[in-house]
Amino acid sequence: MAASKLTWRQLFAALGKRKSGAMFVLGFAAGLPYVLITGTLTAWFTNDGIDVKTIGVFSWIIIIYGFKFLWSPAIDRLPAPPVFNMGQRRAGILLLQGVIIAALAVISTASPQTQIGLIALAAVVCTFASSSQDILIDAWRIEVADEETPLDVLSSVYQVGYRLAAILGGAVALIMAARMGWNATFVVLAALMAVAVAGVFIAADSPLQNKKIGIGDGAPPPRWRNYALTPVLAGWGWSFAALFGFMAFALTRPDLANARAFTTQMGPLIVLASVIAPVAAAALMLRASSLVPSAAAMRPWPMQGAFDSVCGSVLAPMADLIARLKWAVLLVLVLVLSYRFADLVWGAFAFPFYMGAEFGALGHTNDEVAIASKVFGSFMTFWGIALGGLAILKFGRLPCLFAGAVLAAATNLLFADLASGASATDAFMSALHLYPLFKLLQPLADFLTLQVAVDERLSRLMVVIAAENLAVGFASAANVAYLSSIVNARFAAVQYALLASLTMLIGSLGRGALGEMIEAEGYAAVFYLTAALGLVAVVASGAEWFRQARASRAAARSVSSSRPAPALAPGTGQDRA
Repeated sequence: MAASKLTWRQLFAALGKRKSGAMFVLGFAAGLPYVLITGTLTAWFTNDGIDVKTIGVFSWIIIIYGFKFLWSPAIDRLPAPPVFNMGQRRAGILLLQGVIIAALAVISTASPQTQIGLIALAAVVCTFASSSQDILIDAWRIEVADEETPLDVLSSVYQVGYRLAAILGGAVALIMAARMGWNATFVVLAALMAVAVAGVFIAADSPLQNKKIGIGDGAPPPRWRNYALTPVLAGWGWSFAALFGFMAFALTRPDLANARAFTTQMGPLIVLASVIAPVAAAALMLRASSLVPSAAAMRPWPMQGAFDSVCGSVLAPMADLIARLKWAVLLVLVLVLSYRFADLVWGAFAFPFYMGAEFGALGHTNDEVAIASKVFGSFMTFWGIALGGLAILKFGRLPCLFAGAVLAAATNLLFADLASGASATDAFMSALHLYPLFKLLQPLADFLTLQVAVDERLSRLMVVIAAENLAVGFASAANVAYLSSIVNARFAAVQYALLASLTMLIGSLGRGALGEMIEAEGYAAVFYLTAALGLVAVVASGAEWFRQARASRAAARSVSSSRPAPALAPGTGQDRA
């Protein structure tokens, strides 16, 4: 059933299904480790006086999310572990959640000032397990969607659970850390992750689990497949070596590392090797399938089974995208690479901006940031997700995708104003008499025993965060729904992981350079830059909207022209009744 055809009764019925409940808890389990590694850890670092440049380099750990499609074939094809007699998806999720809990426990024992290497190692393990968990959760969501619980509903419920994790992993962590220290706080956070294991037991097994993905009929012969795959594997290996080699160097010798130079010089090559090369190889493999092979081309290589496994799990799904989208796959790649850049690239610096004291930072306390960003802000994100979900049902995915890109880029200008003295924000709030309205939140802060005065300074931060989180929630719901709509269910885990990873890749690559830019030019200049770069996603999403609308009109005309002319009543010239 198309999401746009749902009635209100059907929508509420879908939300009450067991699948929706499981999706909510699994969304929480996916969101908690992400928010802890990308946000809460940077708040800890800021409190402990770690400089912005180091935080920027450390945040490159999250680039693992941008490469998770590389191991998604292995995760997708592994047989079901013998865990509680579960299917492949659920058992895999459960085991990975155990690894995440253990990694968070290790972080809880360390000190950023003296053991940042240990924290980095545990964060790498946590991020790898978390991104692998995401692969299985995303595949489960796509595979269990049906008429009663449509994919768009599950996607929105997933986002709500994900954002709830942002509240508990952000606001609760900040408030507790101000009172009991960060080490004890991370013990509690690891316990919260343990509670989220319940989602695995609520979920039903996927109907497509343990499904073997083959090369497919009409594939080119073994040697041609191997020739296409070998440079792809080499490019992936080089990308990993370059990225993690630089990360290790930068964390051990921060005085010599130049993240901006690395990003500008090596970033395009990494994108070429890890994204463009596999797509080109898949296109060549698709083209070669129509050629007549020689006898030599049919001879297998040593370890041909391993080559076929990777080819069938990576290049074949990519070739499927190319076969279905044709040249439009280039537009889709640009859209996916750029869509979340404006808000993702500076995410690692949110807490340093709110809580720091240099480069135009705002100097707020833990409690102030907790109520402004992680309580009030997350509440606004919920509204953004809900608005996005309802807008998708009413107007469709693509108009919402375009609107989300515009909003995400524009809200960066509001943060630039805050970093420059907040003159425009102050004029806006004064003209609309919003300051007294925010004063009404003072009783809430007092009730929560927070050491917060909801004054004009904090009110300005709250209104800007409200605007950004509404935009981010809306854009997230639209992006998840769009990515889910263009994958083939046969390759659900691999294709969705590929597209979702590309959304993370560019923003992750840019973070290292951004830390140095902040120290050199200040936060305001960075926000103006990210707003300008967000225009790429605006143009790409508008072009994709136009492309799909034109394709729909062409399909409708084709169907109309293929219908036979109505029969006429003899001698009347009129249609039969």
